[in-house]
Amino acid sequence: MDTPDFTAADLSRLALSARLQALSEALRLAVATPDGEEPLAPKLWSLLGTEVPELHDAIVGYLRDTGGSWRDVADLSGLTDEQARERWADAATPHLTDPAATAAELDAWYSRHAQLEPLARVRDPFTRLLSGRTPEERQCLVCAKYAGLPVPAWAGFPVPPGGHLVDDGIWRVGHGPTPYWPVGTLLIESHRHFLDYADFTDEEAAGIGTLVRRFTGPLKEVTGAPRIHIFSCMEGTEHFHLWLVPRTVGGVAGRTFIADPGYCTPVEAEEVIGRLRKALAESAAAR
Repeated sequence: MDTPDFTAADLSRLALSARLQALSEALRLAVATPDGEEPLAPKLWSLLGTEVPELHDAIVGYLRDTGGSWRDVADLSGLTDEQARERWADAATPHLTDPAATAAELDAWYSRHAQLEPLARVRDPFTRLLSGRTPEERQCLVCAKYAGLPVPAWAGFPVPPGGHLVDDGIWRVGHGPTPYWPVGTLLIESHRHFLDYADFTDEEAAGIGTLVRRFTGPLKEVTGAPRIHIFSCMEGTEHFHLWLVPRTVGGVAGRTFIADPGYCTPVEAEEVIGRLRKALAESAAAR
């Protein structure tokens, strides 16, 4: 995307969205910020005191650059036409050094934080809003992940915590995304892009059963789970994948478990993957 491709309205939307992104990140971090040398309450008050006026400026700039009148600004702000004009007449859209890079960063940021929503499966959640852009088709999140493209956090990373346990050109097996699954959860993904069991080759059909059998026992051993739930629906993205989810002692038993199975940290995931590698090696040596 070259700078001449951007209209004044596009640049205003970029500036507004970049401001919203910065404020969103600041507020997200504040959720878990402890009171320290700088107490949280005055820190937040100062943040909003600075950010809200700048956000107002960005909103007015966007409204004006998309055809809004001073009457529209007055209605929005609760001021008179003259007061609105006096306050914002000299306000200018912030200069963006590289609008294309800002747009790409907003796409990546939105994608990474997306939940189960339609825009989670497109590459251009922000840039599709700009003038003259043709929205891209939905993408496969598994294929996109391994192509190095931004995907939602719940789709995982190209290298999972502790690395892949299997990556043989047919299957990949690694720990699931830690914010969404309990420690020891394994994600089995096909290399080949296809939807579900009906599309298996004979080799894939034979391989998936072998993988489930191979991992279930050692996974119970290293997690202490009395049950390993197996879950696969392809609702998040249309690429075959299967979850092995430990239901640990004390966890909710039965079908309701999968609705809220828990979460873990990357460090916990790496540690259990290390123990699982050892258990798999010992199991193989005992045969």
